Amino acid sequence: MSISFDDACAAIRAAGAKHGDVVFSHHNIAFFGRIENCLDINDFARFWLDVFREVIGDAGTLIVPAFTYSFGSDKSEKVFDPVSSLPNTGAIGTYAALRGVGSRSLDPMLSVICLGSEQFDLAHEVGPVCFGANSIWERLFNRDALVCNLNLDSGSTYLHWIEREVGVEYRHDIAMRGIIRRDMITRPSEVIYTGRDIDDAYAVPSFSKFHRKCVEHEITTQVNLGRGQINSYRCQKVAEFTRGLLLEYPRLLTKAAENA
Repeated sequence: MSISFDDACAAIRAAGAKHGDVVFSHHNIAFFGRIENCLDINDFARFWLDVFREVIGDAGTLIVPAFTYSFGSDKSEKVFDPVSSLPNTGAIGTYAALRGVGSRSLDPMLSVICLGSEQFDLAHEVGPVCFGANSIWERLFNRDALVCNLNLDSGSTYLHWIEREVGVEYRHDIAMRGIIRRDMITRPSEVIYTGRDIDDAYAVPSFSKFHRKCVEHEITTQVNLGRGQINSYRCQKVAEFTRGLLLEYPRLLTKAAENA
């Protein structure tokens, strides 16, 4: 049986989204299974954009990851262009980037695409510290946004902002340099990315134990849909919860927690 538009809207509302919300979504939309009138991944992406637009309305804003890690050590050119640097972090972000819809933040590591009433305010003039002041992640906290993961657990890039706020010992600020190109104008740029210690195998992110605690303490709302599931929480509530957990379990968000 295929998922209808009304089914999907009802599920997103049950996950906590409401009119006027700011919503951030990591997603794996293909895992839901069959969706009415959708034949390929572009249809799926357009379907979910329409669903979020219906639920949060014209007053709301949807934010999706469009990460490129353009200044990363594995990139030879280290050039970020908000038009031509395509993301690989979810079908909705790729769909929006290819069509030039919404506002894209000029973060050469963790760019996002914002669509809706606050898209310019949320995407404009992000700070040079990827998880610092005026980052998209601080803005999500300030607006108490809803993190709404489609077919993913409670893990989120937003949690790395909390890790930096707490000052976990396995992540450190790293200066990364490259070129930002916009409207055919290039300028050298430097950003500060809070990366994990790559020599520490147990610093690799892992959210399974954290997810179980979020569900157990009713921080995360779970909604089944098709063969998949939606997991969601409010940014301020999960920040308070996570800070407390990290004081007790400093490596809860890493692979080290799997063996604890």
